[in-house]
Amino acid sequence: LKEWELEKIGTIERAILRLGAYEMLFSEVDDAVAINEAIELAKRLCGDTSPKFVNGVLDALRKDKK
Repeated sequence: LKEWELEKIGTIERAILRLGAYEMLFSEVDDAVAINEAIELAKRLCGDTSPKFVNGVLDALRKDKK
């Protein structure tokens, strides 16, 4: 996400990333579950490449948390 401008990311993708990041940072939900939920939302609501993008961003957050 460092190379991306936030405005260039789709509105729905941004909302999914915010939701996933919030769950990972501020709730008791396991990171793997939060990431999987976000991926499933992206599959239902976004384009074909969005699930991989969401997975990559949230996985990077998971690694940063440690």
